[in-house]
Amino acid sequence: MADENDPNQPGDDPQAETPKEGDGATPPVEGAASDALPPSEPSPEVSDPLEETSPIIEADAEEPAPPEEPPAPAELALPEELAAEEPTPDALIHPSPEVSDPLEETSPIIEADAEEPAPPEEPPAPAELALPEELAAEEPTPDALIHEELFEHPEAVDPPPPEELPPIPDDLPIAARDAEPEAIASEPAPVQPPAKTSDELPAQYFRAAGDPEEAQDEPPATLLGRIQERIATTARDARTVLEPKWVAFYGAARAFGGEMWNRLRGIKRPRNVREAAVWSGWAAAGGVALIVAFFFFITWDLPSTDDVWEATGSQSITFLDRNGHVILREGAQNAPPVDLASLPPYVAQAFVAIEDRRFYDHFGVDVGGMMRAGAENLRAGRVVQGGSTITQQLAKNLFLTNDRTWRRKFQEIAMAIWLEGRFTKDEILALYLSRVYFGAGAYGIEAAAERYFDRPARELTLLQAAMIAGLVKAPSRLNPARQDIAAARDRASVVLDEMVNMGFISAAEREAALQQELTISRRNPAGVLSYYRDWIDPLLNDVIGQQRDDFVVETTIDIAAQRAGDEAINGVLTEQGEARRVSQAALVAMDDEGGVRALVGGRDYDQSQFNRATQARRQPGSSFKYFIYLAAMENGLTPWSVREDAPITIYIDGQPPWTPGNYTNEFHGPTELTRAYALSYNMVAIRVANEVGGQNVIDVARRLGVRSPLANYHSLALGAQEITLMEMTQAYGAMASEGYNLEAHGITRIRRASSNETVWAFRQANRHRVIEERPLRYMNYMMRRVVDAGTGAAARISGRQVGGKTGTGNDYRDAWFIGYVPGLVAGVWAGNDNFTETGRVTGGSLPTEIWARFMPTALRNTPVRALELPREEDYDTGVTDPESPELTAVGAPIGAVIGAPQPAPPDNEDRSLDFGPEG
Repeated sequence: MADENDPNQPGDDPQAETPKEGDGATPPVEGAASDALPPSEPSPEVSDPLEETSPIIEADAEEPAPPEEPPAPAELALPEELAAEEPTPDALIHPSPEVSDPLEETSPIIEADAEEPAPPEEPPAPAELALPEELAAEEPTPDALIHEELFEHPEAVDPPPPEELPPIPDDLPIAARDAEPEAIASEPAPVQPPAKTSDELPAQYFRAAGDPEEAQDEPPATLLGRIQERIATTARDARTVLEPKWVAFYGAARAFGGEMWNRLRGIKRPRNVREAAVWSGWAAAGGVALIVAFFFFITWDLPSTDDVWEATGSQSITFLDRNGHVILREGAQNAPPVDLASLPPYVAQAFVAIEDRRFYDHFGVDVGGMMRAGAENLRAGRVVQGGSTITQQLAKNLFLTNDRTWRRKFQEIAMAIWLEGRFTKDEILALYLSRVYFGAGAYGIEAAAERYFDRPARELTLLQAAMIAGLVKAPSRLNPARQDIAAARDRASVVLDEMVNMGFISAAEREAALQQELTISRRNPAGVLSYYRDWIDPLLNDVIGQQRDDFVVETTIDIAAQRAGDEAINGVLTEQGEARRVSQAALVAMDDEGGVRALVGGRDYDQSQFNRATQARRQPGSSFKYFIYLAAMENGLTPWSVREDAPITIYIDGQPPWTPGNYTNEFHGPTELTRAYALSYNMVAIRVANEVGGQNVIDVARRLGVRSPLANYHSLALGAQEITLMEMTQAYGAMASEGYNLEAHGITRIRRASSNETVWAFRQANRHRVIEERPLRYMNYMMRRVVDAGTGAAARISGRQVGGKTGTGNDYRDAWFIGYVPGLVAGVWAGNDNFTETGRVTGGSLPTEIWARFMPTALRNTPVRALELPREEDYDTGVTDPESPELTAVGAPIGAVIGAPQPAPPDNEDRSLDFGPEG
């Protein structure tokens, strides 16, 4: 069967002979031209009632019956209302849209209701149209005359066959069915749009009912294509959102500009001398106002210039130790002016040659130099040359900031002119050399000479003076103490060339200077405080920042203890480090309030700035047992509780059986916890950790200040998870402070030097007891046994009760000792940065020896106090020892029975160091 939607079927071809219903007026009949209006002048008030219904009826009828020949319609008579109204000439040509087709709204209803429309009735044959008398008597318009002239001989044109009118359904309103057919014949033919070709038809126009929809465009297969499509979509959406706003803004701006231009154009010129004088007065007043406003704009917030030597143009920081002694200075603290007469002449000449060649000729501002620098910068497209004179640089260093703004530049120019009017050229140059920054924390020529060459400025050579003068352009980038010295030497060569060009030195002197050796001092100005200075630097940046003032920082450092710690580390490593394959060590000491007394982050700061005391996370080994035994003491065990030191195997659902190794194959059977802790028996620690629960152990560590990640793994009891030395020392500090928590800090107060105003002060947020009295006494007892008769015996100090714990990491990679007395705690770590094995170094060897060398100096001002040890009533407390100890799996609830150890399968592999040695 042929597809009824096929466009090529014969049934879809348009009827060439019969126009569609409602598409045009009924063709005129011969002989009616003289009685009716021309076809171009239809009645404006009558519309075709079948204009909308005929397409709908045609679409619904699948096979409509062929219409019969309609009889000739009778003459149409206009309604009385229309006949009484005199139409205008325009109305004769253009039909009024006010009269709507009564069938336009009903035809959709007919289409929806009529499944099989009845065959149309034969309409009467149309007759000659009769116009109303008013229209017939009216003089035709020119357009009508032209139309009539074209049809003077209608007989020469074959008229088209009469149009077959569509049937009128029975269910139409009575008024619509009773309408005269003559009114229909008088409706003008609307212009039909050209038929669309198949290329112009909408998508899926020929899709039959039930056919699947055509496939849409697939998204790009590649990621790049999808990204490009997403970018294009985002751009279109952004354009859609922004375009209306831009159009509105552009329109408003254009309207505003046009209005202002029109107003300006509307201003009339002065017509006489009086008006010209008034105009001149207003112009002069406006100029004066601008000058005054510009003056206030420039000088509004300038600092006082009463005493230029008291002007604080840079930042200086003075560090005091805990006893009030100055231990470090940074920045220029109102340095005195340089005595130019005491310096070699080439020192000042080097600065003039490279920084301001016309220094002795200008009035503070070199206009030509500024124009030349501006041209060079425009040519390069970036700032490659500066136009500031030495006087301008001094003004900026004394009074202004480094902001790159036009206002700051104008202020700089104003202050430079003021300086030139008050001081001589030599005084300005001397003041400049005392305040300019040379990098590495050195302000002034004297500080720079000491920093880079370990000599005063009066002893500088020509090459050294040229190098220092070259640092002013980029002190941080050209700093020879941190960067390659080649860059600073090249810059010095440029300075010497400029000095030759200006006649300050000869070419021979230049060549002689370049032949000299340029040796840079590597001495660190902070010395032994370098690691400590880096540690507190974030706090100083937050509190002080870039404020241009003199500050005093009161630290917690004991400078004697700091030097003692540095000497102890370097001494022990120098003596034993190479033989024991240990290259680094670190030390932290703090008082019972958390104040850091000493901090040594490594062996040599100049070789490595990595702070091993605060940044390195290493395995604490058996020193982590402090948290395990403290959790046990808090859960009812005592130092005299007995646990079995024997091989064990732990079974946990979903994990393979775990049989930890031991340092030796020796096991000691039933053992008191004090002995097991002092000699660092691993098997007992594992049993206790599983008995109290791994999560309880982690909770104790968190309560004491450990913030490094800790997981409830099998190896938690052996200290296989990494922690920093600062965290471990702070946690042990709770023992030195008699049970109270510590918050490590290195600064107590920051104040301004001039007004003594406190800018920042340390206050511990929440100091409270974290270890109860009885568990504290138990732990003091066991910690003291470690030093008196255990693995930490090397840490004994005559006349002091010392507690502590050793620790050795897996495969001897880390060695620890943390010891304390009432009021002071110190921790030491030793190992290698690359995690290589040491020469079987344990916590009881090198770390304990370093601790013992450091502590006598650190304790010189700490009063002797005894440790809080168990009392008589503490010996009869605690839970009863189980007859047959049972283990609790890590992470399982307390009391989950593991069972007796099962015999392990034969294993020839040496696993003695799987979890590190004891201690």
